[in-house]
Amino acid sequence: MNLKYGVNTIKKLSTLSKSLLIALSVLGIGTLAVASGQIPAISGAKTSDAVAIAQSKISLEQAVAIAQKTVEGDLISAEFDQNDYIEGGEYEIELIDSGMEHKVKVDASSGKVLKSKQGKMDQDDLAEYNAMRQAQKTLTQAMQKATQSVGGKITEAEFDFDNGIPAYEIEIAKGMDIHKLIIDSTNGQVISSQLDDDD
Repeated sequence: MNLKYGVNTIKKLSTLSKSLLIALSVLGIGTLAVASGQIPAISGAKTSDAVAIAQSKISLEQAVAIAQKTVEGDLISAEFDQNDYIEGGEYEIELIDSGMEHKVKVDASSGKVLKSKQGKMDQDDLAEYNAMRQAQKTLTQAMQKATQSVGGKITEAEFDFDNGIPAYEIEIAKGMDIHKLIIDSTNGQVISSQLDDDD
């Protein structure tokens, strides 16, 4: 009786030990993934975006060039999107051609075009596009200026109005930080540069 009870207890302990080892292994892998940036810590997507884009093989500038081979048009915005924490992210490039807005998605790891769709521009988009066409500097030139100023990898670039001034808004990941720059579209000068604290 005692011997049988002892064997059963050892079997139960063995099963418990295996379960505990599996749980600890999963926890260890999860912790390692968070530390390496594959799965972001819950505190702030900006940090994980910075890590993810640092690990991506394709830069935003390269993604723009790939998109422009698919659709010839004026670049109006480009953005890195970390839509899957394990597989990396993608770039969404917006181009205007003959009054039509084209959105091209490019894989940040392979450079492959994932999707391309087009649609008509609404009045607000058209007004903003016409204002951007009056600019002395292009979005591409603003991106070059931002990279020279900060270094790192661009995560987002778009035309916008900053206190009534037609400008380009550029976000750059450097280390674990995201820098936000506002660049004057008339002369290409940096209006402001600061760390982006938004989550």
